[in-house]
Amino acid sequence: MKIKILLLLVPFLFVSNVESGQYKGRATIELPKRLCTKDNRPKERSLHLHAIEEAKKIAWNNYINTFSREKIDAYNSNKNAFLSKFDEYVDNNYKILFTECDNDTRTYTVVINANINEQQVNALLRDFSSTSQIRSDLIGKSIVAMVIPRKTDVADIFDEKVNKQTETRNSSQTDAIINDDGSSLSSTESTTNRSAITTGGKTTRKATQRTYLIGDLQSAVSQISDVAQPFQMSVRSPSWLDNMINRRLGYEKLYGVISSEFLGNTDHIYGANINPDTQESLVMNIVDLNYERLNKPFVDYLLLGTVDTSVPKIDYDTGSYSADVLVNIQLYRINNDDYAAEMVASVGPEIKTAFGSSDVIAANLALKKAFDEAINSLIYKL
Repeated sequence: MKIKILLLLVPFLFVSNVESGQYKGRATIELPKRLCTKDNRPKERSLHLHAIEEAKKIAWNNYINTFSREKIDAYNSNKNAFLSKFDEYVDNNYKILFTECDNDTRTYTVVINANINEQQVNALLRDFSSTSQIRSDLIGKSIVAMVIPRKTDVADIFDEKVNKQTETRNSSQTDAIINDDGSSLSSTESTTNRSAITTGGKTTRKATQRTYLIGDLQSAVSQISDVAQPFQMSVRSPSWLDNMINRRLGYEKLYGVISSEFLGNTDHIYGANINPDTQESLVMNIVDLNYERLNKPFVDYLLLGTVDTSVPKIDYDTGSYSADVLVNIQLYRINNDDYAAEMVASVGPEIKTAFGSSDVIAANLALKKAFDEAINSLIYKL
């Protein structure tokens, strides 16, 4: 029996919890003869189940296509290990969205939402990388998670400025005809007036200016710790770093300034982003702190950036709330010799989406998904 598979390139994501998600798969198989019933399915159940299995494979491929380049490389290096235990990662808790059985073309098409255990996939990928030199180098290292969860407080949207210009050119033309018949002289004149109007101008639109509110910082640090724990890294909070620098070195605390800059509450030209001068001061303070204990520096890596949560909205396809999170995070390695922070990996700007039964659940799931995928992606990029 021939199998004809149609790829659905855009995955549909529905997250019921932080561990798994649903991805759409569409498959079409050819029937050996006219076997369609009034229920729009083949008479033989085995053909229906075969189409389901093919759709699950397409859903799996759609899921893999959401990976970052580095994560895809890690998957491809161990692809057989996943495919040999396919049912452990793509279970039978699928939802049939559409079926079509056509006796004329002798084809059967099925579209499903397949349930994929994303957390188990990520855990196995981490295990495969456990023997790598980079993974070994990360063991016991400390990282300060200065990632600010934000939600929009005020968005100033400016009206368009319209400049219009009109140019009018007037002209007239007079024609005269003179008749001379030898006994009399007469003239006839006609005048034509013309007016040409040219209009033009430009429209100027200013960028939206946003100010933000800080989300749950403790939850952000906890979620980053959960992701980094399998790599045996020690995650420190921004307040820990602030207090260490203040108590050991007597320097002023910077975290309040950094938070204000990321919230857009300052007058510098960088918008709702950290001022480069502030970032350099932070790095130099970290290096000074590390020189207090050279045999084991206090801070090896700095995680810096933002995650912005949208206002959850109703998704009309599922009836659930959906929330988007914009991720923009950079991972820096602290170079104590050069008093510098070397950016070794970055994620974003990327949008992560999650669904939930309420607006609060959807927002929390979106944040968890964003942190999980972003931190894993940063590690894979190493």
